[in-house]
Amino acid sequence: KDCSLVKDYLDNHYKESITLDILSLESGMNKYYLVHSFTKLYGCSPISYLIEKRIEESKILLETTDMSIAGIAAQLGFSSQSYFSQSFKKNTGMTPNDYRKSTKLL
Repeated sequence: KDCSLVKDYLDNHYKESITLDILSLESGMNKYYLVHSFTKLYGCSPISYLIEKRIEESKILLETTDMSIAGIAAQLGFSSQSYFSQSFKKNTGMTPNDYRKSTKLL
C-alpha cells in the first residue's frame, strides 16, 4: 500500500525535484526500506521509475512540440540537459535529437 502511494506521488509530481529523502518523508518509510519494498514490487527503484516516467513524457514532447532539448529537460525536472540526454540515450538507445528526427520522418 505504501509503495503504491509512492508510485502515485511520482506519477503526479515527476516534474518536480524529487529525492529519496522527499519520498521517505511523503511515505513515512525509512528510505532504505522504501527502495527495497518498491524495487521488490515494481522491479525497479523509485528513482529509476521516476527517470523512466520522465523519459516517456519527454518522448511525447519531442514528438509533438518544437521545444528545445534544454527546455524539455527543465520542464520534466532533470537537473541538466546533459543528464537528460544521457538518461534518454541509456533508456532508448538514441539521443533526444535523433529520436525527434526519427519521429518527424513518420
